[in-house]
Amino acid sequence: MSSPIPFEQARGIAASAEALPAVRRSLEEGIGCVLSEPVTAQLDIPHAATSAMDGWAVTAAEEPQWALRSDRADRPGIVLQPLAAGEAVAVVTGTPIPKGAHSVLRSEHGYIDHSGSQGTRLHATPGTPDLEPHRNIRPTAAEAHTGQLLCEPGRILTATRAATAAVAGYDNLAVIPPPRVRLILTGGEVITSGHPAPGQVRDVFGLALPTMLGAMGADLVGSDRIDDDAAALVDLMEKNPPDVIITTGGTAGSPADVLRPALTRLRARILVDSVAMRPGHPALLARHNGTYILGLPGNPLAGFAALAALGEPLIRALRGITPAATSHALRAGSALQGPRTGVRLVPVQVTQETVQPLPHTSSHMMRGLAEADALAIVPAGGLTTDQHVECLPVPGSPGPIGGRAHISIR
Repeated sequence: MSSPIPFEQARGIAASAEALPAVRRSLEEGIGCVLSEPVTAQLDIPHAATSAMDGWAVTAAEEPQWALRSDRADRPGIVLQPLAAGEAVAVVTGTPIPKGAHSVLRSEHGYIDHSGSQGTRLHATPGTPDLEPHRNIRPTAAEAHTGQLLCEPGRILTATRAATAAVAGYDNLAVIPPPRVRLILTGGEVITSGHPAPGQVRDVFGLALPTMLGAMGADLVGSDRIDDDAAALVDLMEKNPPDVIITTGGTAGSPADVLRPALTRLRARILVDSVAMRPGHPALLARHNGTYILGLPGNPLAGFAALAALGEPLIRALRGITPAATSHALRAGSALQGPRTGVRLVPVQVTQETVQPLPHTSSHMMRGLAEADALAIVPAGGLTTDQHVECLPVPGSPGPIGGRAHISIR
């Protein structure tokens, strides 16, 4: 293992990955992907003027009364014939406005008279504002004109943006697909249920990583569990290689650590050999035949810290999100102890843009991370109260840093 790479340099290497090639997907399948083409209105939105109210489409008239036609639109899809002078016709919300209409008189602002000699007549309630030109009519292109830009490339296709694209006339879009990720969980001492005996530990990565990776926008395509066996690890890495392989454990240099020997057999290119960070310094990033290999240390906090430091920017880069490496500047609410060299990632809670360190934050522990809103990046020498501190989101966090909901159960 060579000298650790500085923290920001290591993150920059992970963030420099090229985005995956774009593919065409249906709007539904593209939700959550990053757009690689602009979304423009393929037609005017709305493409036809429609009624904004239930009532009657009326023509301009000196006296507020009209001959009421016998045909009517009792659902939005009915297209009515043009109105002649002095006519009105019943419409519902969403009905295309017939040619010749002046406005829409709301149903509560009019009444029908069947008693006159001139046939059925519609009368407007005195004082109604609905006789103003275009009143209660949703005009064509009120939202967008044909060709108008609705969403730029590089933005995530959210459900609401997909719905907007549908309204704009799209059935599919060019998007950058989520990176396909496979997990390889190593360690014969790791058990998945029950109480561990001496020499055993409960699995945390197989439980938490799928949800964390999904929240990052990755597509988990498989998960394998093996003993500390370099040959078995090589075989798995060469089998149906995805975009990213994430391994857990075995990243250091002891005889029990198998990742580095496996990468040597594969002749993989080491991009990050280790990182000047605590916990998580044995984390590594390599590449083999187009597949990125991210090695997370086996200690829980160390592994999840490495995922935040290297995995998050790698996945964002592959998704085409810029900037790929991000952090959030907050303020230290109390002194934060730093390492002798490099940086220390400290689980913290965030209150009103101020961070407080949590207990139980050794590399093998989970309690501190479980209660954390963020991971503070504390430089060598530490930080004093009120100094600015850059923070990373906890992997898999449901919202932005500081946006955590605290729920009281009674």
